[in-house]
Amino acid sequence: MQLTSAMTLMKRYRTLFFDLDNTLWDFTANSDEAFAILYGRYGLARHGIPLEKLLEVYHRHNDRMWEAYRQGQLDKETLRWKRFYLTFAELGVRDEALARRFEKDYLDTAKRMTRLVEGAREVLDRLHARYPLYLVTNGFNEVQFFKVRNSGLEAYFEKVITSEMAGALKPHPRFFAYALDEAGADVATTLMIGDDVASDIAGAAAAGLDTVLFNPHRRPHHGHPTYEITRLQELLTIV
Repeated sequence: MQLTSAMTLMKRYRTLFFDLDNTLWDFTANSDEAFAILYGRYGLARHGIPLEKLLEVYHRHNDRMWEAYRQGQLDKETLRWKRFYLTFAELGVRDEALARRFEKDYLDTAKRMTRLVEGAREVLDRLHARYPLYLVTNGFNEVQFFKVRNSGLEAYFEKVITSEMAGALKPHPRFFAYALDEAGADVATTLMIGDDVASDIAGAAAAGLDTVLFNPHRRPHHGHPTYEITRLQELLTIV
């Protein structure tokens, strides 16, 4: 665990905000498993598309389009189907109808996956008894709420707060203002835990919150989290 200042050890938090995807719910593993299922169901091997290449191309288009969505340059519905259309088109299958069917099946399949990040349940079991916990996520309502219930996370949290509810996406200050208001929380005693340097860490810090960057792969970054951890269990030494 890394600290930006020894003074932070003296701080006492009263409310904890958690990101969902790749902080608690293992988005990468669950998404890859959903792709593997659909790869076989749709017979994509017949098109000469290796699964590894499909994932590589998809993640590139998905990341780019999510950034456009965060910037308000793209609406939700276009994001959902077009990321698959661009993926298939790059791989030689230009078929909008296929992309739209795949998108619906992907969301329905992925949200049913239940793999959590290592240590997530242990940490939540410990913290749930001591703090009010809130999930703060940029995901779509119908997907995120299902994932939280289906993976057994619902009982740990006072509330799930989404960007659709807030009318703004992380890292926009309006999102964090909305979340603090919904939680009835004080910015000075609220801690944000997340894996995304821009959305979770920079966004929360700009709103005045202390932050914990969960960085299990030790990826280099230019963020300035209050704390940085590589295992979720390290959070218990902070709070």
